[in-house]
Amino acid sequence: MEKPSYLLPRPDFSLTGEKISAFDKLWLSTPPGSLIDYQLPYPKWEFLTYLCDSQELVLHGSQNLEISTVEPRQAVDQREYSNQQAIYATTDGIWVIYFAILDRVQFKELSLFNSCLRVRTAPDQLSEPLYFFSITQKVKEQAPWCQGMIYILPRVNFYREEPHQISDVEVIFPHWISRQAAFPAARLMVDRSDFPFFDQIHGHDDKKLVELYRQNPDVFPIEAVVS
Repeated sequence: MEKPSYLLPRPDFSLTGEKISAFDKLWLSTPPGSLIDYQLPYPKWEFLTYLCDSQELVLHGSQNLEISTVEPRQAVDQREYSNQQAIYATTDGIWVIYFAILDRVQFKELSLFNSCLRVRTAPDQLSEPLYFFSITQKVKEQAPWCQGMIYILPRVNFYREEPHQISDVEVIFPHWISRQAAFPAARLMVDRSDFPFFDQIHGHDDKKLVELYRQNPDVFPIEAVVS
């Protein structure tokens, strides 16, 4: 299966012994529930991804910097899975930062069109993560960026979205939900400089996006992108 040109491959992510040691030391030295004092020379998304790959954790991004308990909330989305009352989380350290740095409190008309996925074409052939990011074009022009918080949560009570079979390939999303409250194991502050695809965030036309989803909810509505 040829990768669509609009999907972005994950930047190189290599784990050296030195990097693993630094990540483990930082994690083990962070008191439970506290803010991580991140001063490592490695991107924060690598640290977050490593944590989820090596431990039973998930990530929840928010503009609220002071959440003591993460509660289920009703989501609004065209997809049924993404339109539930739940805590939404991921095990991908890049995807979560996108949700954390968008100011959806001040810019209430902001809509998101995005994806993070891997593709399996055979039992032993799994692609690297692929990404797409877009926000409402008229809001993008107003620079709706903010500081955000990544809440690192125990994976207990979270369930992963089932893979989707599309033609002869299996599409896998690092998308998890829980209908129970969760207490953060730790928190990490992020901003736009921590998001490696900041310059690749597109803008879309909201009305066209909704129209395309209604016509065919199984097709990726790339035609709604205007920038």
